[in-house]
Amino acid sequence: MQRSNKFCLYVVGFVLCCIFLCNFGRNLVYYLTMKDWCYAFAAKSVGFCVSWMPRPVALAIGRGLGTLVFWLAPQYRELACEHLQCSLTLSDENCARTIAKECFQHLGKTVVEFMRFPRLERKQIQRYVTFEGIEHVEQALAQGKGAIILTGHFGNWELLAASISATVAPLTPIVRELRSPRLNALVSRYREKAGYATIDRDTGIRQALQCLRRNELLGIVADVDTTVSGVFVDFFGRRAYTPYSPVAIALKTGAAILPTFIVRQPDGSHRAIIEPPLALKRTSTKEKDLVVNTQKFTKIIESYIRQYPAQWIWMHRRWKTQN
Repeated sequence: MQRSNKFCLYVVGFVLCCIFLCNFGRNLVYYLTMKDWCYAFAAKSVGFCVSWMPRPVALAIGRGLGTLVFWLAPQYRELACEHLQCSLTLSDENCARTIAKECFQHLGKTVVEFMRFPRLERKQIQRYVTFEGIEHVEQALAQGKGAIILTGHFGNWELLAASISATVAPLTPIVRELRSPRLNALVSRYREKAGYATIDRDTGIRQALQCLRRNELLGIVADVDTTVSGVFVDFFGRRAYTPYSPVAIALKTGAAILPTFIVRQPDGSHRAIIEPPLALKRTSTKEKDLVVNTQKFTKIIESYIRQYPAQWIWMHRRWKTQN
């Protein structure tokens, strides 16, 4: 009789656990769905408002939003200040805080500019962005192997992609999908309206190679510590885990790597600089090739950040991977 009662208790307990897990799973799915919907709705609403505003007003709002985040996100604010002090050897803490604040304000403007993409016409993009070094793209494409536009999370990298597609040649950047499906779909639509499609970082290697075979431009952003294959190179005097994909693809296809950067100007316009092709060095082993050439392009990215420190993402955990 006691065994029977124990067995019944086990059964009841098992059933209750199943009911709890089912409800928890249903509630979790509902929570995540609502969170996803809220993200997309907020982005759409803000995008709709700023797209109808005069550009100077929209940029002022972006600057204000960046300032607000600077004060409301102490974790990222302090991380940015710490990175700035260590990387630029700033003895004055106030100087680091000032640059960090400008960095947040710059990102606020960048987000607002991106949200205006659906209403931007090709002529407007060409008016906002001036180019230097277009001849390097023309010379690279004349080889018939495509070219890799290499940049970092510097300036307005999304506007760089749009302006290259509008002014120079069609560009297809490799990107990481956002965790929010609705927000990711919205961002993809904004990019398409601005004149460029993208390739998913995790599943699109074949598409990337096909892009170069068609003698087109492939965009790669390679300045963050992320979960892709990489090597350790020097970045502001510290070991930094860096994606080597631009070098690996260039060595495999023969495509030129063109370091390219967009710099925000004091009047609100942008200047895009296309550098000469990276001179790839071949060593005795493939592993050394990846390290040596990844170091070369990383130093170029660092040089631009040193010139315009407020236009890079100092709140990113760039040196988190050390093993």
